Amino acid sequence: MAKLLDPARLGEFGLIEALKHRARVAGHAWAEAIGDDAAILRPRKDHELALTADALVEGVHFRWETTDPRSLAHKTLAVNLSDLAAMGARPRGFLLSLALPPIAVPQRLDGFVAGLLGAARRFACPLVGGDIVSSPAWMFSVTAVGELPRGTALLRRGARPGDRVMLTGQVGGSALGLALLEAGAGRETGARPFVRRHLKPEPRLEAGQKLRRWGIARAALDVSDGVAQDLGHLARASGVGAELDIDRLPRPRGFGAACQKLGLEADDLALAGGEDFELLFAVPRKAPEASVFSKRLGCPVAEIGRIRGGRGVSLLRDGEPVTLARLGFDHFKPAAPSTDK
Repeated sequence: MAKLLDPARLGEFGLIEALKHRARVAGHAWAEAIGDDAAILRPRKDHELALTADALVEGVHFRWETTDPRSLAHKTLAVNLSDLAAMGARPRGFLLSLALPPIAVPQRLDGFVAGLLGAARRFACPLVGGDIVSSPAWMFSVTAVGELPRGTALLRRGARPGDRVMLTGQVGGSALGLALLEAGAGRETGARPFVRRHLKPEPRLEAGQKLRRWGIARAALDVSDGVAQDLGHLARASGVGAELDIDRLPRPRGFGAACQKLGLEADDLALAGGEDFELLFAVPRKAPEASVFSKRLGCPVAEIGRIRGGRGVSLLRDGEPVTLARLGFDHFKPAAPSTDK
C-alpha cells in the first residue's frame, strides 16, 4: 500500500517525485512532462493552443468544513476545463501549483492528489508539471492547456444586435448547494443534487467542441460569475447590449422550494449565484430553435435572451424591466457603504 503524501516526510523534491510517479504521463503529444524545468507539448499541424488559469484559495473559494479533498480536486481542474470548453478546445494537459501550510494534513493532500489524477484521467488531461511552495493557507492553482484548429476558437466578441442568447443546462444549483452546505443542511433530503453541483461541477467539454465544429455561434463564454454578469461580459466584449428574460432561465427541479425553505430569493440565486459552469452563447436570429441545439450538443439548451444595440444588460420579466441587487461575483468589488447614522 502506497504511503500517504506527507510533505514533512518527503520534502519538496520527494513530493515532486511522488507526484511524477503517480501522474505517469504517457503519449507522444508531451515530449517532456514532470521532472524537467518545463513541459514540452507538440501541438498538431494547423492547430493552436488555448491556455487558461484559475486558483482556489482556502478561505476565499473553499473551506474544509464544507468540502472534501477529492471533490475539491475535481473542481480545481473542472473550473479550468470549463474555460477551455467555452472556446471549443480539447484539453491536452495542465500545470499545478500547490501552496501548502507548513503542517499539511497528509490525508487531505493524499485525497486531493488522488481526486485530481482521477479527474485528469477522466477528462484525458494529464498533469505535466507545476510548482510546490509553503503557504499560510492551502491554495491550488491550475494552468490548463487546450488545442483546437487554428482560427476556430469561440470568443466572447462577435455577437451582433438581433442575435439570440442560448444557455446550456441550468443555473442556480451550485449557489444553492453552497447555501445548503453553509447552513448545515447538505445532507437533508433533496439536497444532494445541489451539493454535488457545487462540489463537483461538470465542464461542458463535448458540447463546446461540437458548438465550435458547428460554426454557428458568434460569441461564447462559460458561466462562472453568474449568468447576468457573464452575459454582460459577452456583451461588453462584443460592443453591444443584451436583454435577459428571467422567466426563461432553466433551473433545477426542486430549486424554488429549496430556496424558499432557506429564505433565499430564487431569482437572485439563479441570476447571480455563479459557478454553474454552463455555456452561454449568441447565435444569429435565423439559427435553429433551442431544441435543435439540445440534440446537436447532447445537453439541454434554452433560449434566454437577445442581443441588442447599446450597452449593458437589461433584465426582463413579462417584458418589463426589473432590477437586481447584485449581478454576480467580483473579488474586488467594495462592500456597500453602511446606512447607519
